[in-house]
Amino acid sequence: MPSTGDNQSNGDPQPQPPITSRSPSPAPPAPLASAPGPRATALQKIFNDALQHTLDTCSYKNFSGCFPTAAKYAGASMEALWRDFIERLGGVCRQEFDAVLSQRHVVPSLNDLDRLIADAKKRREKALEQSDQDSVQPPIPPHTLSPDTLLQTHLTPFLDTAQHDLKKNLVETQDQNTALIQEIEGQRKEIDALMRGVETVVRDLEGSVVALNSESGFDEMSRIETI
Repeated sequence: MPSTGDNQSNGDPQPQPPITSRSPSPAPPAPLASAPGPRATALQKIFNDALQHTLDTCSYKNFSGCFPTAAKYAGASMEALWRDFIERLGGVCRQEFDAVLSQRHVVPSLNDLDRLIADAKKRREKALEQSDQDSVQPPIPPHTLSPDTLLQTHLTPFLDTAQHDLKKNLVETQDQNTALIQEIEGQRKEIDALMRGVETVVRDLEGSVVALNSESGFDEMSRIETI
């Protein structure tokens, strides 16, 4: 049996330790839009607390009070039924709540709201830093605005878009009308040119007829004089 020294003196290559990469670790991925933010987490917590309070209210004492005879003669079965009922009720409520969150895109919407509020706070802080705090007026709460102002606020973007579309259509219609007018003017010029050509031809024909009539009359007079 070969010894350890024989193995070391053997020409077989010795295994090298793995080379560790010194490249920096990648940055953590950005949070997904579907990941619950502060408001989405608060909403889920409120739902879970409300559901748990409802399930706790439906205790075995209250549940068995609805079925006194069964609770008296089959207490174990009644308790098992109660536990199964509570478990199924909680599962169904959570499934329905999750389905509503998914169908209505509640979590992404709340995350967008969190982002908008955070951006507004940053812009407000930046504005306060760059300007005199005494000259900066606080924003007006929406509930203090008049109905007309709120109506105009909601309608202005739609009306601006409609006005832009109307102006665009008007410009296109005016361009089309200009092109049609130019085409009609060109056709009128062609008609005038054709009419002048026809009139010239008519005058030439009339001149030819007059010349022919003159020659016929001269020949007739010559024949009479010869006779």
